Amino acid sequence: MPSETDISGIRCYDKVVDDVTYKVPRGITREARCGVWIVRVLKNNQLLVSARFTDLRFGDTGLALNAAIIHLLHSGHAWLNYDVLRLDERAVVHWRKRSGVGLCAVAYVISKRPGRGETLFLSTYKRVASGRGMEKFRGKLIEVLEVSYKLSSDESSAPYAMQKKMRADIHHLLNSQDFQAFLAAGKRKADQIVVDQYLD
Repeated sequence: MPSETDISGIRCYDKVVDDVTYKVPRGITREARCGVWIVRVLKNNQLLVSARFTDLRFGDTGLALNAAIIHLLHSGHAWLNYDVLRLDERAVVHWRKRSGVGLCAVAYVISKRPGRGETLFLSTYKRVASGRGMEKFRGKLIEVLEVSYKLSSDESSAPYAMQKKMRADIHHLLNSQDFQAFLAAGKRKADQIVVDQYLD
């Protein structure tokens, strides 16, 4: 069930409550026992947003969720779609701050087996944004797709035709609006890191 509030640019997951599937933004969870949506955003071990929206208070599960979404959006801490660069159905790239290195592009590949998938360091934001590290970054993205293929197929390497498709897919992605939006998200995060360091 879609929210009454526009969440088209927000990263969401599906949550079933009483046989109804709701689109729920990241940062909002459901506590079924109490009939409540919980808005909670934690960054760098600091609680930035914390609020509870009960079905009882708003008269309906959907209305309570809508109030939670509005609260999350107005906090300015909602996870936006373009903060993440999707490579395929199993692999995504995030901007992550690493101590001693600064802002970095890090890929995560989901495994179909139990347990965690693979995490791969790709590049620093500075190298990608400057253009100097783009060829190496391109190679790393292709490597991520190869890891994704191996984890999903149980094969030791992708066939030549699949490798060719991976190179073409990454070439298209790096020339897309999605990649430009991902770069812009990186710039915002890099700028925020500079501000935070100044304030500290």
